[in-house]
Amino acid sequence: MTPSAESNAAAADVPRHERPRMPVSFFDDLYEHSEDPWSFASSAYEREKYAHTLASLGAPSFERALEVGCSIGVFTELLAGMTTELLAVDLSERALARARRRLQGRGGVRFSRSAFPEEVPAGPWDLIVCSEVLYYLDRDAFACAVERLRESLRAGSTVVAVHWREATRTYPLLGDEVHDRLLAGLGEWHVLDDRRPQYRLDRFEGA
Repeated sequence: MTPSAESNAAAADVPRHERPRMPVSFFDDLYEHSEDPWSFASSAYEREKYAHTLASLGAPSFERALEVGCSIGVFTELLAGMTTELLAVDLSERALARARRRLQGRGGVRFSRSAFPEEVPAGPWDLIVCSEVLYYLDRDAFACAVERLRESLRAGSTVVAVHWREATRTYPLLGDEVHDRLLAGLGEWHVLDDRRPQYRLDRFEGA
């Protein structure tokens, strides 16, 4: 999720390393006021990033995939064409309602209101996509997320992470910080660094 819809919350005055994870209310408020607060369906940036992400996956198709932070389902719709079973999760039920409408009748796709990493099923997954979502986690939740990804990589998963690189006011982590931490925790599985000026993309391949 790019920060074009970022709020002017008081959290901007708190040192970044002390900020809690972004709450459900942050996302629900955004979706209450806009059908597509990050312009996923219309943004040229998003279209290019989606195409780049799909091209980076390293395999033509995956049996079981997990999309973390699916929002209104724009990328979900594209990813579903490369998967047999896709579980798309998000914190916001308002976002999920729009995603379900977008993919109504599409076989092999399930949606769940779940917090990553604590509430997401363990899998096994052939693919996990974390796009524009991990910088909403605080340090403790991020450490837990890395451990969950490590477990999946040990079991043979592919993990793809994509995040906006430019500065934000309120998020607990910056995009470059997210990817530096992923590399520190998952470096033995790292196979692709394909960064662009506005975002970073890294792929990790399990054994």
